[in-house]
Amino acid sequence: MTSELHRLLEAANARIQHGNDERAAGADDKARTIADEAARRGRGGPRQLADELGVSEKTISQAIARARNTPIGSGRTLPPDTLERVLAAERETLPPLSGLQWEALARLVRETVIDVLWIEQPGGLLAQDVEDAELDQSLEPALLAEACRGFSRVQALAVIDACQRGDVATLPVKDGVAWTSQ
Repeated sequence: MTSELHRLLEAANARIQHGNDERAAGADDKARTIADEAARRGRGGPRQLADELGVSEKTISQAIARARNTPIGSGRTLPPDTLERVLAAERETLPPLSGLQWEALARLVRETVIDVLWIEQPGGLLAQDVEDAELDQSLEPALLAEACRGFSRVQALAVIDACQRGDVATLPVKDGVAWTSQ
């Protein structure tokens, strides 16, 4: 399969998942509305509501049970692929580096334990890794470290994500500088 085909299928699946998530959120909203109204009406409220809505009392009790089991505030959430979309958008804003520089950075990332401390200053920590590594001078380590320091927090996290997933080819490459392996 071509990468374009994969991209289109992933986009279609994301839309389907978004629809499913919205449908579930709508059902949760409906259940909470019914439960709130039944409670507001007090004793006999579920029966009155069932009559008014033209549904069975069982339907009302199922809605009330669903509302009890639905976490508060879960009615609206971001689409499930939000993180992937944000990281992809940030990759598009990165300054282009040579394919060899991205590959070297990817090797460093894969050899590094990335933990929650990286959230605060991922670009600075990437730059430190570049400076601590014994990279070939043809990779211009000082310029690579400077580029890493210039990444915004989200750009740096997008780079780390691409490197960890082995998806370095999604990072922008300088004109006329080809990739070697990936």
